[in-house]
Amino acid sequence: MNQRRGEHGTRRWWRIGTAVTVLLALSGCEGGIANLLGREPIYIYVEKAAGSSSRPARNDGVSTLTQSLISGFRKLNPGVDVHITHYPADRIVAAMAFRQSRGLGPDLVVSSVVTALRLHQRGLTTDVALSPAKLDRLAPYFRDDFRRGDRYMAVPLLAMPQVACFDRRRVSTPPATLDALLELSAKGLRVGLPLRLADLLWTASSFGASDTLIRLVETPPGQRASLQPPLTTNDREQLRKWLEWLAATSLQNNVDFAEDDTELAGQLERGERDWVSCNGNWLEPLNRKLGNNLGMSVLPGGNGRPAEPITALRVWSFGRHSTGRQRALAEAFVFFSLNKVNQKDMMLSSPGTLPVNPDVLIPTKSSHRLAALAASWENSQMLNFSNPEQTVAASLEIESVLQETIQGELTPAQASAMLLAIRPLAPQAP
Repeated sequence: MNQRRGEHGTRRWWRIGTAVTVLLALSGCEGGIANLLGREPIYIYVEKAAGSSSRPARNDGVSTLTQSLISGFRKLNPGVDVHITHYPADRIVAAMAFRQSRGLGPDLVVSSVVTALRLHQRGLTTDVALSPAKLDRLAPYFRDDFRRGDRYMAVPLLAMPQVACFDRRRVSTPPATLDALLELSAKGLRVGLPLRLADLLWTASSFGASDTLIRLVETPPGQRASLQPPLTTNDREQLRKWLEWLAATSLQNNVDFAEDDTELAGQLERGERDWVSCNGNWLEPLNRKLGNNLGMSVLPGGNGRPAEPITALRVWSFGRHSTGRQRALAEAFVFFSLNKVNQKDMMLSSPGTLPVNPDVLIPTKSSHRLAALAASWENSQMLNFSNPEQTVAASLEIESVLQETIQGELTPAQASAMLLAIRPLAPQAP
């Protein structure tokens, strides 16, 4: 009697243990549990916007939008489960590499362009073919940077132009030039400027120095003479004048240089600054805090030139470990996100973003904020991150020189010499 009861208990616990083992095995691979329940999973990794150490990023520009897309996509595909995982910008590449080494990984990634290129160069993502019908959903402006032969290594989702953000209680008319900005700061306007090169480049464009800086960042050592014409005496002079402006601006009592746009947004939000440069990552939290008091305009230019800021992009990349069905669903999800309705909804629901679909009309007459974004976009430029590791390293070198210049450790002439030494240049003409 007791023996039979013991055998029955043993068999019962063996069956339970077997079931648990199966479930654990399924949960160890992407989509295991969902497949067990008869649903098809799509896994998406989302790169969170980078934040300063003192104020972590709170808005990645796509979190709420992604949830809205998921809801709409599932209405058309009720048997699909879409799972989102967020990773900080400084961890997403390592996380992808770790999971891929175990045969796992996402079907899609939403990230910055730099991260997308890093993932692709390390073999963590794969190219996608785009039919003419699909290409029609992308403005020609965005296509060539991601083309690899007849395929694409990433697909743009949203554009985030850089603009000026300010407290309308303190700024009635936004300054149109750098000189006007400094005149207002001399009268008490508290101005915040970024130190990060990509965010500060718009100030260099007013002096004609932005192209020189971009060439310093993008050209590999030893290849300048063959890839680009050498820097001219005029190029060097424009660079020096910009550095002189930076040094003089840093002496203004009401101008402060911050580590990045994260810190600047926090200062404006807390009322510590009245005018800052910002981008789409921070317009949503700023809008929640300041409401109608949040003003936006194009960034000020100078010397008869408009400011030429960098427009940031959020892009889709495709993972390497999808099943055939998951890959088909991932492609369908991406191009669902690019249709006119979804692109319009994303533009209107997330402050700071613009559509990449050329058929979406931007209501510039009814929204001063969208008008500012559209005008900034028209004058903006995009960095060519053909070698992301080199670009990031060179940017950090330049930022270190700029930091010493702003803090008075280097004169503009010394800073110019150091910047030009970062990459070998062709000799000046006699």
